[in-house]
Amino acid sequence: MELLDPQTGNHKKINFKKELFRFLKHWPWIIASVVIFYLAAYFYLKYTQPQYLSKTMLLFQETKTDKGALSDLKNLGMGVSGDNELQGEAAIIVSKPVIEKVVANLNLAVSFYAKGKIREIELYNLSPYLAKIHHNKKDFIGASYYIEPVGKDNFKLSEGPLLGNKEVFRYGELIILPWGSVSFTKNDKGFPPYRNLVVFKNTKVVANSLESSLNVKLPNGLLMEISINGEVPKKSEDILDELAYQYNLDGVADKNAEAKNTAEFIDGRLDLISGDLGKIELDKENFKKANKITDLDVQAGIAVNRLSGNVENIFAESSKLEILNAVFSMASSGKEQLFPTGLGMPEATEALLRQYNEMLLLKKRTLKQATAVNPAIRALDKDLAELMNLIRSSAQESRFQLQKNIGQTNMEIGEDRASILKYPTQERIFRNIERQRNLKESLYLYLLQKREENAITMAVTTPKAKVVNPAYTVGIVKPNYTQVRILALLIGLILPLLIIFIKNILDTKVRSREDVESLGSNIPVIAEIPQADEIKPLVSGNDFTIFAESFRMLTSNLKFLLRSKEIYKGGVILITSSVKGEGKTTVSTNTAVTLAGSGKVLLIGADIRNPQLQRFIPERKKGLTDYLISEDSSAESYIVNSGLVENLHVMFSGTKAPNPNDLLDMKKFDAMIAMLKQNYDYIILDSAPLMLVSDSLHLVDIADIVVYTLKSELTEKEMLNFAIRFKQDNEVSNMVFVLNNVKPEYSKYGYKYGYGYYSDIEKKGFRKYF
Repeated sequence: MELLDPQTGNHKKINFKKELFRFLKHWPWIIASVVIFYLAAYFYLKYTQPQYLSKTMLLFQETKTDKGALSDLKNLGMGVSGDNELQGEAAIIVSKPVIEKVVANLNLAVSFYAKGKIREIELYNLSPYLAKIHHNKKDFIGASYYIEPVGKDNFKLSEGPLLGNKEVFRYGELIILPWGSVSFTKNDKGFPPYRNLVVFKNTKVVANSLESSLNVKLPNGLLMEISINGEVPKKSEDILDELAYQYNLDGVADKNAEAKNTAEFIDGRLDLISGDLGKIELDKENFKKANKITDLDVQAGIAVNRLSGNVENIFAESSKLEILNAVFSMASSGKEQLFPTGLGMPEATEALLRQYNEMLLLKKRTLKQATAVNPAIRALDKDLAELMNLIRSSAQESRFQLQKNIGQTNMEIGEDRASILKYPTQERIFRNIERQRNLKESLYLYLLQKREENAITMAVTTPKAKVVNPAYTVGIVKPNYTQVRILALLIGLILPLLIIFIKNILDTKVRSREDVESLGSNIPVIAEIPQADEIKPLVSGNDFTIFAESFRMLTSNLKFLLRSKEIYKGGVILITSSVKGEGKTTVSTNTAVTLAGSGKVLLIGADIRNPQLQRFIPERKKGLTDYLISEDSSAESYIVNSGLVENLHVMFSGTKAPNPNDLLDMKKFDAMIAMLKQNYDYIILDSAPLMLVSDSLHLVDIADIVVYTLKSELTEKEMLNFAIRFKQDNEVSNMVFVLNNVKPEYSKYGYKYGYGYYSDIEKKGFRKYF
């Protein structure tokens, strides 16, 4: 892969191996991070209470509308008619009244825990004790105590709110506490008594918490899945089983309420009709006795056959009218009550009565968890009132129509009777009595049948929902052990890599040879100088350390460059840098010492503003500035032996001058260099930084090689860019880079292998492993 170099405009390749090594050289910290995060995940998983998922599945019956002999009985059974009603049942099953019954029946307001060093574990049914809240104050939220056995029949409560100084109590004793009263007993199915934590909570608080933890789903069809996450699987399963049981009990109670009201209505009508029927039978008996009638069938056979059709019509219409009168009376009473259904009334009236009964039952269920001023209750009241008006209107209209039909039929019967002149008046009266008796008897038998059907309905009502899958535990859902471990490994691996990546992005320092070559690929790096020993910053003739070997490599490259320019004597080497502190004087002195082993070398302190040669060589007062301002034509008297090696001579900077730039630009300086080339094999100029002052610009022109010194972890990349621009702007063709003060981890060659047997640096302590 190649990128465009912004400095040169050329393409350069990305060294993936180098980029990878920038991360891998920090492998100890990456491994340490992975180990730390994995240990953190291990202890988190070890001491985190797992959460278990428990489920149960319910199946609802579908409401059937088929007609048959027991159609009215089926209409009173359980079932749902569609998805909307099923969603309503999903809200009812987790309603507060149902959940509060579950909390009360399972005694969930009391919990016992085994206290550990890190976490608490709920014991549930394995607790050594059982406790019951008999009464609590309205503002009570919760309280906790430690309970421990005292002997065989006593126990002690501590670290909680108590009344008085009494702490020891007997099992079964009613204990009065500041917030209410409780009692404790032993649990024969639990562990032997020992010190436990007992927590009491308000039932409503527990119910609210349980309501929020329940999750209801409607997978498909008429199925309902209820799930809960909990720390104790057995407790979660008991909650789900009890929830389904209480929900079915609540549904049965609602349906029985409708059947009960129907039974009361039928019983009332039966009492009334029974009295009427007895009176009619007595009238018939008296009429026969008074008129001495034995059998009118033979006498009135022809008349009966002719009038039978009209009589049947009168019977059917009168039955309907009687029932409509009763329903109209109930609708006019103004009371909210369930109407009887399935009694053969007109279809429109029957539909309104069923709709009214369903809405009234919905209101009663809603009132269990809302007040009368609730907007939903008010809306239901309004709808009920409108339905009541519609029922009265429908009943009134049906009554009018039936009365009209009866009148028409009676008129037809009158006409027939008028035409029958041969039949005695007794026959007419007797038939009238018989008709009334048949009407009341038929109605009486019909109501008896409906009463039996309603009684069967109340006795055999099936649950609202069938438990398809009893509560069972799927397994641990939180924490996910595999995910936590994988996440810990990923974070442990990615976090240090991310930190290293950000650090590398924000790093503006030149650190390695690769950094220099990536920015200044057209300027060669002829040497990497390792960190110098602060006690011994100079090399010696028999020095085989890495530091000394790097200068031998530097001088070898310099000699090669000079020979390539056909310079075999008097080569001028300018050593400079961007700013102060990059080690150019150290490089100059050690380069001069190393070159002095194979030739005669002169080291000139050309940094007049801030001379530094005196740090390595005892300074003499006279030097370069003194010669340049003197009348002397020879510089020999200003040159001294360094005292370091035999062939190394030094010309110090001399007296500080106010105009160093003008001094170095003098022709006398150029003449001095030309003269000294005849006497020395190598002339090394230790100059001022190029980025700060312009003193060294003239020296570049007379130098055969410009050695630009960079210091690892000090030189900014902007300074390196300055050096590159300086070369381009001044057309310096003989510039090379020397990277100074390189740490072992940033070295490309020497420090990786330690120069073989020349290496005498031994890492101490843990560093030899890292």
